[in-house]
Amino acid sequence: MPPTSRHRATRIAVVDGELCDACGLCMPLCPPAAIAMTRRGLVVDGATCTGCEKCIAPCPVGALAMVNARG
Repeated sequence: MPPTSRHRATRIAVVDGELCDACGLCMPLCPPAAIAMTRRGLVVDGATCTGCEKCIAPCPVGALAMVNARG
């Protein structure tokens, strides 16, 4: 069954705010644009994240990780 717009990822990306240097390299790599810059730093919208992991490896400081999504 193909994914729909209501598909919920089982794992999502999260940002470690203490490690993140707000370089923004991850933002254009996120297909659903689930990563945003706020005054407090980068945040991942868990409702939008598809769990594709495209943002994880390119992070130069290892501030992104995958966690189980709350369901």
